[in-house]
Amino acid sequence: MKFLAQLANFQKLAVKSAKYYTLIAVILVAGAQIGCVTGNALRTAEKLAAEKDYRGALEAYQNVVDTKPGTPEALQAQVAIGELLIEQMNQPAEGIKAYEVVIAEAPESDEAAGAHYNLGMHYYREKNYETAQTQFDTIINKFPQLELSHNAQLMLAKSYEDAQNFEQAVEIYDNFANRNPRSERAAIAIARKGQIQKENLKDEEEAKRTYQSLVKRYGKVEGTEEEIEKAKQELTALNASIPEPDDPLATQQGRALAQLEATRERDRPRGGAERSRAMGNVQTIADSGFGVSASEVMRNFGGQGGIAGDEQGSYYDAELMIASFFYGDENYRDAGALYFDAIARAESAKAKIDPYAYLRLSICYRKVGMHQRAKEVLKQAAKRDSGVIEAVINTGRTHYTSESYEQALETYNSVIGLARGKDSEIYWLISLVYQKLGEPEKEREVLEHAVAANTQNIDAMQSLAEVLHYRLKDRKTAAIFQDLVDQKGDSYIGSKTLGDLTYKYGNHVQARAKYRAAARTAKRLLGKSENDAEKRELQKQVIYATVLAARATHHLNRKEDAQKMIDELAAEYPDHALIPYGRGELALLNGDTETAVAEFKASIEKNPISDIALIALGEYYVSQGYNDDAIALWEGYLVNNQYNQNVRRHLKKLTGDNEE
Repeated sequence: MKFLAQLANFQKLAVKSAKYYTLIAVILVAGAQIGCVTGNALRTAEKLAAEKDYRGALEAYQNVVDTKPGTPEALQAQVAIGELLIEQMNQPAEGIKAYEVVIAEAPESDEAAGAHYNLGMHYYREKNYETAQTQFDTIINKFPQLELSHNAQLMLAKSYEDAQNFEQAVEIYDNFANRNPRSERAAIAIARKGQIQKENLKDEEEAKRTYQSLVKRYGKVEGTEEEIEKAKQELTALNASIPEPDDPLATQQGRALAQLEATRERDRPRGGAERSRAMGNVQTIADSGFGVSASEVMRNFGGQGGIAGDEQGSYYDAELMIASFFYGDENYRDAGALYFDAIARAESAKAKIDPYAYLRLSICYRKVGMHQRAKEVLKQAAKRDSGVIEAVINTGRTHYTSESYEQALETYNSVIGLARGKDSEIYWLISLVYQKLGEPEKEREVLEHAVAANTQNIDAMQSLAEVLHYRLKDRKTAAIFQDLVDQKGDSYIGSKTLGDLTYKYGNHVQARAKYRAAARTAKRLLGKSENDAEKRELQKQVIYATVLAARATHHLNRKEDAQKMIDELAAEYPDHALIPYGRGELALLNGDTETAVAEFKASIEKNPISDIALIALGEYYVSQGYNDDAIALWEGYLVNNQYNQNVRRHLKKLTGDNEE
C-alpha cells in the first residue's frame, strides 16, 4: 500500500515536537485510502506489489487501465502505477507522467487529488519545495471538501519551514487553524506557529501573543491539554502573563461551536482521507469549500430548531448578520460558509447586497489559505458591482489609518489586476504602506508599477522621485522623474525612461509611444545641431529609441511593422553599429537565437566602446544559464572601459559583488 515508505521517511524528521509531527504524520497515511483499490484485478496487482514482484504488479495495473479505460478503477490503477515507479522502481520521470495522466484525464476526481498529493510529496522529498508547494496549494483550493486538503495544508506549511520561509509557514499554520476552529488539530498548529516565531523568527513578542491566544481560546477544549501546558511553560519562560481560558460553553455561540466541532471530529474519516467519490462518500460538503455547510452553522447557532427565515429573502439577511458575528470573533470558516450562502441566495433573488459581504467572503477564503478562491470571489463580484473594488480600497485605507499595515497590504493586494483602471492608484496606496514600514526598495518597486500602469499618475511619479532621492540616494534618476512631474519639456531621457519603465512591466502600448516620442525628440534636435560630436550622439539616440519602439511593437503582435521599422532605419543609417543590434533584438523575439547572437556580436565588433549590444548579449547568456559567459564578456569589456557604470552594475548584480 502507498505512503508506507513516505511515513517511514517522515518519521525520521520527527525529532523536535512529537505530537506536532504525529499530526503531520496523518498526512502521510492520508493517501492510503486513496490508493486502496477494489476489484479482483486490483487486488491481484496489490498482492504482487506486496510480494515485491513490481514488474508483475505494474503489468497487472496496466491491464486494468487498458481494459477499463475511463473508469474509477483505471484511475486508481494509474495512481498505483505512479507510486510503484517512484517508490519502488526508481523511475521518477515515468511515475510523474503516470500521475499527470490521471490529472489530465479526470482533473476533478479524488484520484486527481491523490495524484497531486503524491507529486507534492515526491517533490518535497527531492527538496524541490516550490514545485511541491504548487501541488499542495492546488489541492487546498481545488479539493477543499476532502480531508486530503487539510493534510496538504500541513505539508504546505512544513515545506515552507524546510525552505526556511518561516513567515509563510506561520501564515499557513494560521490558515489551518482557521479552517479547524476549536479543534485539537488547530491547537497543535497554533503551538507550532508560536514555536517558529520564537525559535526561527526570534520574535518573542509575537510568540507571546500566539501562546496567550492558544491558552485563552483552547485552554478548555478537550484534547488540547498537552499544547496548553507547553504554551504555559513557554509563557513563563518569556516572563509573560498567562490568561484565563475562555469557556467555550459559556455562550450560545460557544456551545454551538463546541457541538459542531465535536460532531465533525467524531465523523472525521480515520486514516485521513475520504473514500473515492466512485466508491460513495459518506458526507456531502457544501460547495463553498469551507468544510461546513451554512445550514449546519445556522442550525447549531440557533439551537435545536435553528434559525428559520421566511420565503421573502430575509433569511440571507439573518445569515449575513450571524456571519458578521463569527467574522468578528475570527471564526473565518463558519463566517465564510454563511457569507457564501447568503450571497448565493441574494444573487438568486436578484437582490442588492452590501459589497462588503463579497470582501469579507474573500478575506475568509484568504484566512483559511484558499487564496485562489479569494481572488475569484472579488473578480466575479467586481463584474457585478463596481462598488466592490471601492469597498476593498476603502477597507485598505482604514487599515492604513489605524496603522494595521500588514492588513492594509493584504487588502490592497487582493484587488490588483481586477480593475485595470484602479491598479495605478492601488499600487500608489501600497507604496504609502511600505514607506511607513521603512522598506524603500519595495516602495520603489510598487511605485514603478503605479507609473507603468498609468504614466499620468503624477502622485505616483512624485512619490517615486522622492523615494529615489531621499531614501535610495539615486538622485540622477530621481531628477528625471521630478522633471517629468514638473513638465520641464519633452526631453529624450524623460521619454526613454518612461518607455523603459512601461516596457519592464509589460505595458507595451505605452512603451511604444514613449520610445517613439524619445526618437522624435532626438531627431528634431539632430536637425538643428551643427556639432559633429553632438550629431553622433543624437543619431545614436534616434536609432536606439526606434529599435526599442520596434521591440515593443513586436510584443503587440505587429511583427511586420516592427521589422519595417528596423528596415527603414537600416536604409537611413546603413553603416551604424546599432542596426545589427536592432536586427538581433527582433531575431531574439522571433526565437532565432543563433541569428540574434551573431547580430549582437556584429554590433559589438562595429563599435567596441558601445555597451548596448554588449549588455543585450550578456543578458541573453544569463537567460540561458550561461552565467560564466556573461561574466567573461562584461569583465573583458571593463578591462578597457573601467568607468562604464552600466556594465559594472550588471556584473555586480550577476556576481553579487557589492564592493567598488
